[in-house]
Amino acid sequence: MDVQTAVGLFLLALSIGVYGSIIGAGGGFLMVAGLVLVFDLNGATAVGTSVVTTLAIQVTGAYTYTRKGLVERPVALWFVVGSMPVAFLSAIFVADRVPEDTFELIIGVLLLALAAFVVFVRRPELPEGSAVEPKRAALIGSGSLIGVLSGALGVGSGLVTVPLLGWLQRLPAHRAAATTTLIGSLSGLAAAVGHTAVGNPRWSFMPFLLTGAVVGGRVGSSSAGRLSAKTVLGLLAGGLVVAGLPLLIGAL
Repeated sequence: MDVQTAVGLFLLALSIGVYGSIIGAGGGFLMVAGLVLVFDLNGATAVGTSVVTTLAIQVTGAYTYTRKGLVERPVALWFVVGSMPVAFLSAIFVADRVPEDTFELIIGVLLLALAAFVVFVRRPELPEGSAVEPKRAALIGSGSLIGVLSGALGVGSGLVTVPLLGWLQRLPAHRAAATTTLIGSLSGLAAAVGHTAVGNPRWSFMPFLLTGAVVGGRVGSSSAGRLSAKTVLGLLAGGLVVAGLPLLIGAL
């Protein structure tokens, strides 16, 4: 691998690590887009490589956010009851069956649709300090759907879950982002094991991606709780558009 590629991978993961930790989404949707558009990986390889890399971002963020008391653990744990097994199975049986000629189109449309969801679908947030009662059935069902997106496409464990928890459990944006890092860590682990089992990750990229991801994750999660809900959701929606639009244009 040449120096330019190595530096490019590090910088990609570093920037996504900072961004992904701030919004709680891990940044898998940006990582997949970057690996496809810049490093010319095919769909399943990009997803497998992204899942392993963003797992490091999620774990780093979850550790920091948990120490700061921002994670709603019961909500996260009921969610992963549905997401973990589905993410694992989707990584093994679905990811490499997504048609290569429509992969970019599917991801692009999905990301832009999610940006619209973030902007237009809102619910009143619970007041700070309010007790949160997990909606168990809804969390398990939602987790199962997110598990498909996470395992098969490398997106969803964060970018869908942040606004979803805001809508479903009325969590403030920074608590939804923090809780999502724990969900992403557990669901991402299941997806990473599945992708590894079928040989999807590009392991030669990992030293540079993981180093950048861990450093960026530490920097981003240090901002935990400092940003307003509007800022967090704005960053999330903006990232979805930045990642989705080039993919959609490239596929047309």
